[in-house]
Amino acid sequence: MPILIVINQVSPVYINFSIPEQYLGTVERFMGRGKLRVEATPYGDTQMETGILTFIDNAVDNTTGTIKLKGTFDNADHRLWPGQFSTMVLRLAEDEKATVVPSQSVQIGQNGDFIYVVKADSTVEQRAVKVARTIGQESLIASGIQPGETVVTDGQLELLPGIKVQVSTTPSAPTGN
Repeated sequence: MPILIVINQVSPVYINFSIPEQYLGTVERFMGRGKLRVEATPYGDTQMETGILTFIDNAVDNTTGTIKLKGTFDNADHRLWPGQFSTMVLRLAEDEKATVVPSQSVQIGQNGDFIYVVKADSTVEQRAVKVARTIGQESLIASGIQPGETVVTDGQLELLPGIKVQVSTTPSAPTGN
């Protein structure tokens, strides 16, 4: 018999997503501390919806090496739709006192990661940094710079330590395709 109708629930809505199996232990450890926040940004949108992680599958998908998870979203404004593609973020913890810089400011050198920091006299200093993690377009810096310092985000290939720079207060447009 053919299917005549399909009914999808949209409030609340459930979103399935997968993570690499090597992160299972980390997710379970943070779940032990409380509910984990899941963020979904519908394709073509910029505003994210917030929900909670409600399910972790008990098996690893052998073909992909991933584990399926499910987030539950109130979806009161019906911005999320069944079958819609979304970008998912599983928030394990928040570092309230973290030093975060734009990822494009971090350069890779022979001795490791570094950043150009603008000093008070408008010259730059090359500073070794330790990147704790990078998420999207932001890098969390474990050591090497202090909160409030100005970092160079564009034109690093033209810089040498001690060169004078002019700080721009307007964000540069993204490059590339």
